[in-house]
Amino acid sequence: MQDAFEKLTEQKVTVFGVSTDSVKTQMKFSTKEKLNYTLVADTNKMVTEAFKVPLIVSKLASRRAFLFKDGVLVWRDVKGATKTQGADVLRAIEENSDSE
Repeated sequence: MQDAFEKLTEQKVTVFGVSTDSVKTQMKFSTKEKLNYTLVADTNKMVTEAFKVPLIVSKLASRRAFLFKDGVLVWRDVKGATKTQGADVLRAIEENSDSE
């Protein structure tokens, strides 16, 4: 998402990263990677459970992406790959706008 962040914000997309890591761990990661988006610490796993994101080794949330438009889920990626996920979201935005 970092690589596509500028294009995503041009499309009026708000990006949030959610993980089961602690706030401290996320802050270190965000600083190291120079992230432009907000990270949410889901240490109690409420978000991962609500979105039915499977956990790996019962601790780590598997990579997913969700795209909402006007509060409605219009696309989801259940096999997200770090290198392509931003481009995948941009493609989904384009496809979703074509269907209007």
